[in-house]
Formats: sequence, structure tokens, C-alpha cells
Amino acid sequence: MPRWLIAGLCAACAAACVPVDRDPARDVIGVSVARPASGDRAPDDATTSLLAWKTAQICTNGYDLVRQDIEPAEDDQQLIDWQLRCAYYTHVSLF
Repeated sequence: MPRWLIAGLCAACAAACVPVDRDPARDVIGVSVARPASGDRAPDDATTSLLAWKTAQICTNGYDLVRQDIEPAEDDQQLIDWQLRCAYYTHVSLF
């Protein structure tokens, strides 16, 4: 019985190492911040640092910025929206 258990555990570990195909279009997530309406002006340093902080809370291993949008919102506000892709983990750290 223990031999079969060890063989089964080895097979399960080997099956877990099989690479899985990824669809890059499904890996994109969004982070946004509201600011007073100011046309198409680029985000200032405070807005950019807030977006970077929010992104760091989600993507702990780094990220790639895919797109930045400036969208209208209610009450004379705008949304600065970052579409980004989190960096993949290359190894599992147990410690």
C-alpha cells in the first residue's frame, strides 16, 4: 500500500508541473483613480503614485502597463484607468 501511495504522490506532483496555455487577452486587469475633470491632461505625480500603489497591492511581482485611458465620470470628475498585466511568478517560494 505505501508503495502505491508514493507512486501516486509522485504522479500527482509530475502532473502539477505541466505547463498551461495562457490567453494574454484574459490576463489584463484594470485599476482606476478619480480626479477633477481637466480635459486630456496627463495624470500628475500624485495620481500616478496612487495608481502605482493600487497596482502594487494586486501585482506583487511587477506589472506591464497595457493601456491608459482618461474617461468622463459624474460630478465633474474623470477616471484615470490603467489596463495592466501582472508579471508571472517564475518559481514558488516556500520561505
